Amino acid sequence: MKDWTFCPRCGDRTRLAGDGEEAHVECPACGFTKYDNPLPTTVGLILDGDRMLLLRRAHEPRKGSWDTVGGFLSGAESAEENLVREGLEEIGCELVNLRFAGSYSSIYGDTGLKTIGLAFTCELPPDAEIVLSEENSEYAWFPLDDRPPLAFADCEAAATALTSRTGSA
Repeated sequence: MKDWTFCPRCGDRTRLAGDGEEAHVECPACGFTKYDNPLPTTVGLILDGDRMLLLRRAHEPRKGSWDTVGGFLSGAESAEENLVREGLEEIGCELVNLRFAGSYSSIYGDTGLKTIGLAFTCELPPDAEIVLSEENSEYAWFPLDDRPPLAFADCEAAATALTSRTGSA
């Protein structure tokens, strides 16, 4: 929040107000107020039996770490629409059988951006052929109970909760 030095509406200096969960930036000149609300993202837990598909990130933040399909919501799309779009963009496949699995908070790498990941279990169609975008350098299927750590706290928490529910841990 401290980065909001100037008001995006009128250009006047802003000030920090409140504390803890109520901390926000406000503009004394025009009344603009900005709370530190999390940005919504999706987490796609793509399953094939007791295996999960993971992607290795080709870019920062967390370059080289394993991740799930997903991303930031844009415009007026629903979380489900976002996840289907991200599946097509990142692996060239439609995601099917989406089932909500929970919501998990996180921070996007070292950016300080707070996020709230809306996690879904999902599958690939039987005839799917994975074609990676430039966002990822490789993919692999991992057993639910023997996977590497994931790039972001929301993905890790969602995968851990899934493993706990399935009894694979």
